[in-house]
Amino acid sequence: MIPRELIEEIRQRADIVDVISDYVKLRRSGRNYKGLCPFHQEKTPSFVVSPERQLFHCFGCGAGGNVFTFLMRQERMSFYEAVKALAERYGIELPRGRCEGRRERYLQINRLALGYFRERLLHPRDGRAAREYLLGRGVEPPLWEEYSLGFAPPGWEGLCRFLRGKGVDLKEAEEVGLVIQGERGPYDRFRNRIIFPIFDQRGRVLGFGGRVLGEGEPKYLNSPDTPIYRKGEGLYGIKVARDYIIGDGRAILVEGYFDVLALAQRGVKNVVAPLGTALTPEQVRIIKPLAERVLLLFDGDVAGRKAALRAVEVLVAEGVEGEVALLPPGEDPDSYFRGRDGAEELLGQGRPAVEFYLDESMEGHDLGTPEGRFQAVQGVLPLLRGIKDEVRQRFYVQYVAKALGVEEELLLQRLRESGEGAPKVLRTPLPLPSAEETLVALMIHDPEVIPLVRQEGVIDDFASEDLKEVARRILEVEQDGGDPAVEILPLLEEKGLADRVFGVLFNEAMAEEGERALRDCLRGIRLRKLREERQALVERIRQAEREGDSKLLQALLMRKQILLQQERDLKGSVEVESR
Repeated sequence: MIPRELIEEIRQRADIVDVISDYVKLRRSGRNYKGLCPFHQEKTPSFVVSPERQLFHCFGCGAGGNVFTFLMRQERMSFYEAVKALAERYGIELPRGRCEGRRERYLQINRLALGYFRERLLHPRDGRAAREYLLGRGVEPPLWEEYSLGFAPPGWEGLCRFLRGKGVDLKEAEEVGLVIQGERGPYDRFRNRIIFPIFDQRGRVLGFGGRVLGEGEPKYLNSPDTPIYRKGEGLYGIKVARDYIIGDGRAILVEGYFDVLALAQRGVKNVVAPLGTALTPEQVRIIKPLAERVLLLFDGDVAGRKAALRAVEVLVAEGVEGEVALLPPGEDPDSYFRGRDGAEELLGQGRPAVEFYLDESMEGHDLGTPEGRFQAVQGVLPLLRGIKDEVRQRFYVQYVAKALGVEEELLLQRLRESGEGAPKVLRTPLPLPSAEETLVALMIHDPEVIPLVRQEGVIDDFASEDLKEVARRILEVEQDGGDPAVEILPLLEEKGLADRVFGVLFNEAMAEEGERALRDCLRGIRLRKLREERQALVERIRQAEREGDSKLLQALLMRKQILLQQERDLKGSVEVESR
């Protein structure tokens, strides 16, 4: 466990706006900051960050929390991994040996491997051929440093020996995708390859890609999926590109490692690439909070056009504005820009993504014939099906219907027949917080109310078992001298209650009228408990009447009158306070 005083120091030092800005493009809005929510699809910003309260809340999907819970959700971290990440960010030293989970060991192994690969690239003898290869492709030494390029020598056990010397368990190196277990023992996965480390936005090495030096198959080899790396959930170059994307307002998406480097060599660094996969929604969600639009810069051959079509479908489904620029057939960014000084002319030729999609879908179809229009409609259905927002889908249907010369209703009918048409139910408003959720939020916000809650004894009357467990844990933490605002976070996340509870904390009225809110919560919980008891009593009264038990019936009726009087007293106190 990390000492409580260190966790409290980290909480006080960590600025939530600073941390979230690594993932979301935030703009000041009054006392707060706003941006596109990273946890759900939206076009209009509803994600708000409060520097005063050090909390975030999305008024669209309800996500909410503090700096710890944001990292836990965004990076899929445990609470202690989030604490450690923030400690590293703000230069707070933690006791050695603490918080060293399996995930952290995997990341450390990748960091060691990257150091080995980079050292090999710069080795006077071993890295000469790799350096000459990079220079031959127009990638200069400053980019080797900026993108942390490396080299895996031809031997079978160089990395294995290096990792052993560092005390690494080669079983874990195998689990992270660096080592393969053969019949004769472990050997290096990457051999005789230029190495492209794959970072996340925080600069952690999640995996590697390798391009064979000379001839050989496969030409490109990537890390397999591991506990810390998923090909469809990362982007090559995002560590470098992030700030450039925010500054330019546009992300450029290309197809491969050397395409990224070709543009970067010419000063265009707001560029990223998928990791050997078609563009995925998860990858778009990395870009979306940072960029106002995305330019797809793909090869102009058949494969490149198909990849662009699929990418447009994903962009539209995620509500991201896109453009498409295709290279001349037979060219990729690496070859196209070789010998050219700049890239501005091509990058300024992007066409609106939907316009490109329609043109490609209509290509080869005679729109002057019914069959031709039918085939063209079939081609655009995947685009329309991917739009989950009903209003946006209707606008795109209108656009497509006009371009193809068909009736809107025919397109909508086709979507309905496929079972993948417009959603029939709009998103329902988020329910108001319950008295129990509000009371738990008050206990976290102001520990001084905890003794009163303990004295009132209302926690046993909670209807929600999960909230009851959380509230009891808050009492324990407070009694032990801890900070419920921090120590209760893992349990809130585990129970799926963080969004609701922090949504209450984000409410300014609650903060200003905390005392009244506390009284209302206590009263509300008692009233509900009294009503439940009275309802159960009614059933027992009926049973006593059926059985003719007059003595029991009289006792039950007296108890019912007592409960009714208690309810009237509670309601009466509300009327007195409101005068």
